[in-house]
Amino acid sequence: MTLWLSLVLAGCGPSAGPAPTKVVESGSGASSAIRSNAVVAPAVPVPVEETEVVLHQMRAQTNLPQVKLYVGAHEITTDLCATVTQVATGLMWRESIGAEETMFFVFATPQQRSFYMKNVPFPIAAGYIDPEGVLQEIVQLKAMDPTPVYSKSDRIQFVLETAPDWFERKGVAVGTVLATPDGPLKGLVRRARLP
Repeated sequence: MTLWLSLVLAGCGPSAGPAPTKVVESGSGASSAIRSNAVVAPAVPVPVEETEVVLHQMRAQTNLPQVKLYVGAHEITTDLCATVTQVATGLMWRESIGAEETMFFVFATPQQRSFYMKNVPFPIAAGYIDPEGVLQEIVQLKAMDPTPVYSKSDRIQFVLETAPDWFERKGVAVGTVLATPDGPLKGLVRRARLP
């Protein structure tokens, strides 16, 4: 029997993939299909309804790990979300996002992603990025909008959340490559010890 889990995440979303086993939905807005044999970081499930489990925190995240990234010619230091709880919480419960603040989501495998803005009272932009670090799509997400915004591609492994005008101000467009000081983004998957 398939077990359906519902989470509130800060910026990822349901993904289409092979035979669904568990569906994880998130709050600043993400949900992802997770195979039942996936190894994930421990989270404390909070029963909401009989068919719903919430894996996000009930407060804004603080003291997230940070990582340096190169977004085309720009160097940024960004909050890193890699565990189930970090991804599920994302930007939820924060009051605002600064003009230069960013949050970067790392997933174990590429697939279609979606983000929505439950419990996020300000708009943001989200960049959907493939396993090679190429920015595939930039979407605008409206404050408190629970409607998932799906990626067009089913090869999204990373997501960068920013202030709504960040990509435009920086001249960062679809096709821009993101990397770490150590090389390709895939290294972050290994360092985060994702399955």
